[in-house]
Amino acid sequence: MNFPSPIQSLLNSLSLEEKVGQLFLLAFAGHNLNPITPLIVEYGIGGCYLSQENASNPEEAKELTLSLQKFTQRTSHQIPLILGVDHEGTWGVLVPYSTTGPGNLALGATGKPELTQKIYDIFGKEMLSVGFNAIFAPCADCNSNPHNAIIGMRSFGEFPNRVADQVVAAVKGANTSGIISTLKHFPGHGDASIDSHRNLPTVNKNLNQLEQGDLYPFQQGIDAGVNMVMTSHILFPQIDSINPATMSPLIMNHLLREKMGFKGVVLTDSMNMGAIKKNYPSDEAAIKAIQAGVDMIMLAEEHYDHDSSIYIKQHMKLIQSVIQAVKKGRITQERLDQASGRILTLKFNKGIFSAPSMIADLKPQFGLSDHASVALDAASSAITILRDRSQLWPINLNQPLTVINCVPRDAYAILSHTRGIGPNQSEPAFDIFEKELVRLGVDIKIYHYEDLRDEAIPETILSAHSFIAVTEDYPLPGADFETNLQKQLVNKLSTSVGDRMIVLAFRSSYELSEFPSVSTYICTYSSRPCSALAAAQNLVNKKPLTGQAPISVL
Repeated sequence: MNFPSPIQSLLNSLSLEEKVGQLFLLAFAGHNLNPITPLIVEYGIGGCYLSQENASNPEEAKELTLSLQKFTQRTSHQIPLILGVDHEGTWGVLVPYSTTGPGNLALGATGKPELTQKIYDIFGKEMLSVGFNAIFAPCADCNSNPHNAIIGMRSFGEFPNRVADQVVAAVKGANTSGIISTLKHFPGHGDASIDSHRNLPTVNKNLNQLEQGDLYPFQQGIDAGVNMVMTSHILFPQIDSINPATMSPLIMNHLLREKMGFKGVVLTDSMNMGAIKKNYPSDEAAIKAIQAGVDMIMLAEEHYDHDSSIYIKQHMKLIQSVIQAVKKGRITQERLDQASGRILTLKFNKGIFSAPSMIADLKPQFGLSDHASVALDAASSAITILRDRSQLWPINLNQPLTVINCVPRDAYAILSHTRGIGPNQSEPAFDIFEKELVRLGVDIKIYHYEDLRDEAIPETILSAHSFIAVTEDYPLPGADFETNLQKQLVNKLSTSVGDRMIVLAFRSSYELSEFPSVSTYICTYSSRPCSALAAAQNLVNKKPLTGQAPISVL
């Protein structure tokens, strides 16, 4: 392979062990840097996966990234780190300080790729302003399975052409900011019914089916200049009956490299997720992935059943297993040089070699009014009327407005217990919606799930010209947000007063198929604060809703 001359010279000077070190992007728990320090200083790892658990505000983030990059100055060649975060909108870091926008599915509903480009430019600018130099986004998955347990609102939608337009815009926006962008989860996680954080999904599509659908947004993102592609831990038996995508030469090399022409860095999804951990020895999985054509092994170790007492030993043993695989010829020197050379070239092209000196002078760029304005514009443009049989929208505010929160209050607790991965949203969409209505002067009567669960429907609701029932959902790694009890309450209400009920969904619209009696269904395709604000403001201002459904509902 041809690398820039400074990188080729650097590569020629690295030992086998130093080249292998570059192939690992590792996580660590909390604010304690002791576990990760020897992995940087002694093993020269290539990067770190960072989360809300490592830094909860911009000041902590800048201190964290500066400390990590300074550790690299104690190594022979002082190669800085890729410091990557799952900041993709629906999932985010440095929440609530950062701009998340409404998330990808809502961006897909806007039908305005130019808004997506602006949002991803903001993502990059904010993350770079504290030293994070990579975002593991955008999701290029076409969410075609309503029962998908993990993608959902993280996707731009179902329809390949529309998803591709949004992916291209996201890549362009990220590239404008200068941050590393990542397409995920190749060759597509949108038709899986099992969350790969839990176990190994199977998608029974052949190559022709993938090329006509799932692969199109990836191809367009590659052509737009994305820097990295993240693999999926999914078995595609009609393409490779033995290996999941992450460990499949047919998918990683023949398909991604040769057919689709991707020349950047291939990164695994976390190799400690249930899909891998429950089915393969960790050392063999890493070796097979590298053999297959993967360049960088990611382990978000602490988030999935991590035992901190053996953290360093586990990771050193894993790195040593790859070193031994090279020495024994299981991984060729050529394959090692390809992988480490690509990683070093990416760092070179993105200016990361000057990171340690640059971070000290950074000024965090958060809380900017123009960023919030773009996010609110995107959230507003996404709101979609999917059903309005009784012409209940716009709402008549000449009488008190009845609003029902269909979410059990204790369901929200899980939002702050995902160890830094996920939405990281402490204030539910309903609470933000309620506060904004009050701020705007709306006379409201609030009912909560607990008020109605075991009780007869109050006369206030029965006699109302119309009322709003709010539903929510949040995609969580390895866990589910409670939605069944919400559906039960909505159906209880719809049996008696469905022709006068407006369901306002701070989520995807897949639930609509279960509400045949509901008269009016409005969807924001997002549970983010900006979407709750936009819904309240549009309700009061009677602004026309222009969103276009990015997914089908049966």
